[in-house]
Amino acid sequence: MGSNINTGFLNLALPDGAGQRRYQVYVPCDYTPQRRWPVILFLHGAGEGGRDALLPTEYQLGSAIRRNADSFPAIVVFPQVQRQAGWADADVRFALEALCATEREFVTDPDRVYLTGVSSGGKAAWYTLYRHPERFAAALIVCGRAGPLTRNGTVVRESDPVVPQADGHPITQLAHAVRGVPVWVFHGDVDPIFPIEDARAVTAELQRQGAAVRYTELAGFGHDVWDIAYYSAEVADWLLMQSRSH
Repeated sequence: MGSNINTGFLNLALPDGAGQRRYQVYVPCDYTPQRRWPVILFLHGAGEGGRDALLPTEYQLGSAIRRNADSFPAIVVFPQVQRQAGWADADVRFALEALCATEREFVTDPDRVYLTGVSSGGKAAWYTLYRHPERFAAALIVCGRAGPLTRNGTVVRESDPVVPQADGHPITQLAHAVRGVPVWVFHGDVDPIFPIEDARAVTAELQRQGAAVRYTELAGFGHDVWDIAYYSAEVADWLLMQSRSH
């Protein structure tokens, strides 16, 4: 790499069929290839879908970086779902491709790769972690969902559940697969989108299986708990201190 290294929020793209699919990468202003940098993969909520790659950086983690970049001395990858909807398997695969492309382009630390997601991106983070637990040093799940979708007590069939039905009990199998990865879960106790019972269940099962899990339940909060999580210096410090080499 040359001496003139672009930093800040970079708009990048990868081949996608006949065209290109955009994503953003945040590079700290003091980035230097002389040392290895941690990497955070951020999966946005349903409202930030599109094709411009910009919306995922405007809220949640992107907003926290703009407010206090010193709290996040890391390279951050912001993939984007191409519609105003939740993440599908193809979107997760693209996110991992963007992560791999970032690791090729910049000097990164393979022992300090982190995963975080909010709302439907929180579900996608569980989905990703279940299939690739060896890939990440830690995960931060904000108002996400791990178990099956239910309506009026009835399970709704999903095309891309976190844990495939054939694998067994979803919460038990998820906890077993990811128990070696430190996880911090944030959730509001009156969340109308993803019920608190899901967060409680997966946290309890992770604890039962001996996982290094932290849990923050916010009394009186609904779905929008992301600013509390991402603006917290304690949370940022916790995430970036995790390493697979420990």
